[in-house]
Amino acid sequence: MSHSLQDKRIVVTGAGAGIGRAAWSQLEAHGAHVCGIDRRGDGVTIAAEIRDAEAVARAIEEAAQRLGGIDILVNNAGIGTAQDAGTTPDATARATIEINLLGSWITTAAAMPHLLRSAGHVVNVASGLAVVPMPYSAAYSASKRALAAYSDVLRLEYRGRLTVTTVYPGYIRTAIHDGPAAQGVSLEGVVPADTLEQAAAAIVRACARREREISTSLRTTIGLKLARHFPQLTDAAVSWRLRSRRVAGVLAPADSAS
Repeated sequence: MSHSLQDKRIVVTGAGAGIGRAAWSQLEAHGAHVCGIDRRGDGVTIAAEIRDAEAVARAIEEAAQRLGGIDILVNNAGIGTAQDAGTTPDATARATIEINLLGSWITTAAAMPHLLRSAGHVVNVASGLAVVPMPYSAAYSASKRALAAYSDVLRLEYRGRLTVTTVYPGYIRTAIHDGPAAQGVSLEGVVPADTLEQAAAAIVRACARREREISTSLRTTIGLKLARHFPQLTDAAVSWRLRSRRVAGVLAPADSAS
C-alpha cells in the first residue's frame, strides 16, 4: 500500500549533505513539506547535536512549529569510523555508537508526541554493513545493526499507533566514508556502489510505502538476503574479494605492522 506524500510533514536528520540532503530534495519533489536537522544549521536547516537530548527536543519542536506537526521522521544522521575490533573502544568508537544508535533513539523520543497524534511513521536509515561484515567496521556495523533492532522493538511496542521502516543503503559515495578512508580503510572497489539518487529514492519509498525494510537496489537486496541466510558463504566471499582485489588501504591497519 502506497501513501501519497503530498503535504506530508517530514523531518529529516543529517540533512546538511549526502543522503539526507538528497532525500530532502526528492521528498519535496513529491509534494512533501520537509524540515531538516543537522549539527550545522544554516537558517533553513535547524542546528542540533544529535546526542544532546535537550538540543534535539528544541529542534524537533521548532520543526513541528514550522511544519504544523510531524507525520514522518527520517533518522538519517550518522558518522562512519574505522577501528580494530580487537582493541579497546576509543572515544571515536563510542561517538559512532552514540550518534548512529542513540541519536536516532533520542530524536524519535522527542518526536513521539507529534508522531502519535498523526499516526505517523519512523524511517531509520541503517546500512548494508549492519548485515554484511567488513573489516574495521566494528563500531559502525554494531551501531547500524542495533539501529535495526531498535526499529523492530519500536514497531512492536507502538503497533497500531505508528509504523516503522528500516532502510539499508548499500555503499554510497558520500562524505561519511571520508573518515575511514583517511584512516586507511576504504570500501571503494571492494563492493559495488549504489548511487546517491538510489539512496534518496529508497527513503522516499520508505515514507510512501511504509514497508518493514527497504534497500537501495536489487543488488543490495540480494546481497543482504545472502548474508542473512548464508553468513559463512558471505564471510568467505568478502575475504576472497579483499584478497583478490588487494585494494589499497582496505587492509592497511593490519598490514601496517609488516
